[in-house]
Amino acid sequence: MKYIYILLFNIGLLFGGCSDVLDKYPLDKPSQDNFFNNVSEISRGVNSCYRFLLEIADAGKPYPITLDLMSDIGFCRQDEDPKTIGKGEHDDKIYTVISVWADAYRGIARCNTMLEIIKEKATLLSDDQIKQFRGEVLFLRAFYYTRLVVFYGDVPLVLEPMLISEASNLTRTPKSEVISQIMADYTEAAGLLNVSYSNAADIGRATSGTVNAFKARAALYFGQYDVAATAAKAVMDSRVYELYPRYGDLFATKGLLDRNNKEIIFKKEYSTLINQVHSFPLHAATRCANGWATVVPTQNLVDSYDCIDGKNIEESTLFNKSKPFENRDPRLKLSIVVPGDRFGDYRFESHVDSTECFNYVTGLWEMNRDCYTYTPYTSYTGYNIRKFAGEDYITKNTKADYPLILCRYAEVLLTYAEAKIELNQIDQSVVDAINEIRNKRDDVKMPAYSLSDFLDQNQARLKIRHERKIELAFEGFRYTDLRRWHWAEIYANKPVMGRPFKGATTDWPDVSFDANGEPTYDYENYEPHPSSDYRIVEYRTFIKGKHELWPIPERERNLNPNLIQNPGY
Repeated sequence: MKYIYILLFNIGLLFGGCSDVLDKYPLDKPSQDNFFNNVSEISRGVNSCYRFLLEIADAGKPYPITLDLMSDIGFCRQDEDPKTIGKGEHDDKIYTVISVWADAYRGIARCNTMLEIIKEKATLLSDDQIKQFRGEVLFLRAFYYTRLVVFYGDVPLVLEPMLISEASNLTRTPKSEVISQIMADYTEAAGLLNVSYSNAADIGRATSGTVNAFKARAALYFGQYDVAATAAKAVMDSRVYELYPRYGDLFATKGLLDRNNKEIIFKKEYSTLINQVHSFPLHAATRCANGWATVVPTQNLVDSYDCIDGKNIEESTLFNKSKPFENRDPRLKLSIVVPGDRFGDYRFESHVDSTECFNYVTGLWEMNRDCYTYTPYTSYTGYNIRKFAGEDYITKNTKADYPLILCRYAEVLLTYAEAKIELNQIDQSVVDAINEIRNKRDDVKMPAYSLSDFLDQNQARLKIRHERKIELAFEGFRYTDLRRWHWAEIYANKPVMGRPFKGATTDWPDVSFDANGEPTYDYENYEPHPSSDYRIVEYRTFIKGKHELWPIPERERNLNPNLIQNPGY
């Protein structure tokens, strides 16, 4: 399985001098006389189009996970772009804004070049090879344009290789036109690609299921709910995918490396063989487990997990403040390391007085490096991320070679349900899709909904939005979800909270929930940290009419003054 990823992610080595040409954006037309003269070279060119699957190639805080750190469910301790964007202090000069734009267009440039190559070199290819190569490239072009539209709105629509001099005169194409092209590319690609591949060398390539899953996501983001429901249903009806039996294993190496895992639809692969690794375990793991705890969940998220009776912690009689993490949706402790949990060899505890912690291997109590008394640079919220944290990578936390999920079947089920709810076509299939996520797995058993629970469309919306928040936490969806639901002006304008580091859990403030089912806090009356009140970790700002989009990078506008800036920047 590793060999295909050597092709996909070490293009500089395998692609030779041609990679310099393919990296240019805007793209000068490459010389086709010295390359692309056989199937192998054309295949390598197609492989190169996968190069920019992540918004940013950040080894420590990989996207899309990092996007959730910019929302109400996550926090980034280090003073970097996720923190800056989360606080609403970003401008057109920061690295993330520049890199996401540039890398998407680099990917598009490669796709446009390869579409031309496939057409001009068709005599070198079989009909099946033409279909597969063209399908993959069209999918990836739509994938990159989806990213651009979500973050920047109107963007130049470029569908063929062009000279730099030509590109310097481009203007921003209306978003509606770009979306039309995105959907056309997805649709054609889905009709060209296979449902699955039997050749092990093709593992990692997009399939028709991959295309329809991302088409459904894009259509949901763009408000094309009929398209989203139809594309998601195509994935469901293919019978290729199903939920992984255990939610907790899905995001651990056991599930991520399981070749029989039918939930993962698309993922970003890594391999130590070619020095393509990430260091997410370093940033996510507890300090006792040799991590830095720089990316952490918020109290806002922790309090959002219902009790096992399906009621929130304000309403449920099962919620016990002396044991606040018991009787909760199992996904809480499968996604987040909470006080009292084991992570690695140690029992995690972040209370200010817990200066020692238990080592399960030695059976001894040792100095607790997760305690605020030991260092103020432990988890600022008192919790750590378990999802993707690589618990078995403690001794090699800068050389993680396990993959990160970019799309999985549970998201497709949620997309289908949300699209049908927005269309007000709420039927048993909607309820079944949500219930499958809530109680089909061995380790997640939440109360099943009935159709009568979805009679009111607005209440149905709230249920599916809650389910997305819980099921997809730290997979990069919350940042965009808040904006498309027009909730960012509410929840991106409030502080993110952490646990109290002093006092007993019974002293913690009570939590209430608003009309949207989101937790609310009396933070204006909280005693400053450290106290027995929830810690105000960071204040956030969202300006309506501005922060729905990112600015067009300054350097792009310097090169091309025709690129009018987004409002407010």
